[in-house]
Amino acid sequence: MAIGITAADVELVDTVRLGLLDCKSKKEIDAVFSNNKIYDFVLMTEFLHRAMQIQKVYGTPDDDIPDAKDDYEYYVKFYLKGEWKEFI
Repeated sequence: MAIGITAADVELVDTVRLGLLDCKSKKEIDAVFSNNKIYDFVLMTEFLHRAMQIQKVYGTPDDDIPDAKDDYEYYVKFYLKGEWKEFI
């Protein structure tokens, strides 16, 4: 029985995750997403979470989610600070 995840899906996740590892600026992060034709801020934020090994964000009720672009911008800054690396 297929679970709905293709080899192409897995390859995309790996490509983006590995691409993000070397990013030192917002411009580089944006380029990783653009090069992989990913333009949805929610999805881009989820990729950043995955790269930082964030499983769930606590303290933000689902009905109080900030604007998707603002959320993305916040996590780009957090990612670039690199403090998350101490916890993985």
